[in-house]
Amino acid sequence: MGEEGIRIRVRCRNCSFEKTVASGADEKPAEVLIDHGQRTGHTLAIDRLEE
Repeated sequence: MGEEGIRIRVRCRNCSFEKTVASGADEKPAEVLIDHGQRTGHTLAIDRLEE
């Protein structure tokens, strides 16, 4: 099984921000995490979503 079809949910522990990013998308989970974290100073968590 490859990396295709993998989805990662990035969620904030301090506010209601949540975003799901699929593998192969233009936006990477790390970019979402860094962007929100830098803008707000919040702590984020990631979860791998099973297909």
